[in-house]
Amino acid sequence: MFEDIYHNFQNYLRLYFVNNSYLYKIYKVIVFTIIFCFLLSKIIIAEDKGCFSYDCLDDREINVLIVYDSNYFTEKLIKNLLLENFKVINEFYYSLFKINWKISSYQHFSFRKDIANISELHSFYRKELKNILSNNGSEVLLSFVGHDVKGLGIAGTFSNIVMVANFKKLDLTKSSIIIAHEFGHLFGAWHTQKDHDFMLLRGAHSFETSTESRAIIKLMRNYNFRSESIIKSEKLLKRISRIYKRHHARKEINPVSRLLTDEANELYKNKNYTKASEILKKSISYYGKWGKTRMLLAKTYYELEKYNESFVELTRAVFFGAKPDLIFEKKLNNKFVELQKVDPDIVNPFFSN
Repeated sequence: MFEDIYHNFQNYLRLYFVNNSYLYKIYKVIVFTIIFCFLLSKIIIAEDKGCFSYDCLDDREINVLIVYDSNYFTEKLIKNLLLENFKVINEFYYSLFKINWKISSYQHFSFRKDIANISELHSFYRKELKNILSNNGSEVLLSFVGHDVKGLGIAGTFSNIVMVANFKKLDLTKSSIIIAHEFGHLFGAWHTQKDHDFMLLRGAHSFETSTESRAIIKLMRNYNFRSESIIKSEKLLKRISRIYKRHHARKEINPVSRLLTDEANELYKNKNYTKASEILKKSISYYGKWGKTRMLLAKTYYELEKYNESFVELTRAVFFGAKPDLIFEKKLNNKFVELQKVDPDIVNPFFSN
C-alpha cells in the first residue's frame, strides 16, 4: 500500500514538474534525504531499545571477593564498614543498570607498607590478586589497603581488580562514590570532566551520571570481566570507541587502546612479537597519542629486527609523553653500531643529521 501511494505521488509530481526538470531533481534529493534519515533514526532507536533500555534488562548480580589488609582491619570491622557502603552502591547501580554487587567472601592479606602510591601498589600486586581471585571463583576482587598512600582508588579498564586506600578516613558517601567509580572502570567507563558525573576525573562527589557514562555501562553491563571476549569483537570495539569520542577528560586514553595495549604487553612478555605488533598497530589506529603503546611497539620492532621502525616508534613514544627508557635506547644504539661494522652504508639514526 505504501509503495502504491509513493509511486502515484511520484507520477503526479513528474507531470507537475514536466516543464522544470531541475525542480524535480531537487525534490528527489529532498525526499531521499527524508526517507534515509527516517530509516536511520528507526535503526538507532531499535538498537538502543533492543538490548540496552532499562525495561528489558535482566537483573544482574556480581559476586565480589573482599581482600582486606590484615595489618589494619579485622573481618568483623571490614564487614561493618562495608554493610552500608554496598547498600548505597547497589541503590545507585540497580536504579540505572539493574546491577547488584554481592559480597561473596572475605580474605585477609598483608600489603607492603613501603609502597606509598596506590598506582604502584596496584601494579605490584595485580598479578597476585588476580591469582587469588581465580582461586576464589568470584567475578570481581575489591581490595582495601590499610596504610596511608597517595590516591584513594584505582581499577584497570575492563579488568576485575579494584583497590581502595584511606578507607577508614572517608565518610559513607565519599567512600561509596569511590567504590562505585572504580566499579565503573571495570565496564570500561572512563574519566570525564562533567562536574556531577560519578566518573569525574578528580574529586567525584555525586552519584549522578553523564550520558556517556550511562551509555558505556549499559553497553557493557553483561561483561564477563574477561578481556579476550571484547578483543574478538571488532563491532563492539568500534562502538565503545564511538561512545568514548563523545566526551572524556583531557588526555584520557581511549579504553579500547588501553585494552589492546595491555593484551599486546602480555604477548610481548610471552615473546609472541609478531602478534603483539599487530595488536599494537590496531591500538594506535584507535588512539595514536599514548606513549606507552608507542614504546612497547618500539621494543617489539626491535625483537622483530626492524630496527629503523623501532627507532621511529621510540621517538614518537617520547614525543607523546612516555618516560625515556635509557637502557633500551642504549641497546638500540648499540645494535646500529654492530650493523655498521658489517655494512658501513647503514645509517645510525641516533647520530644522523
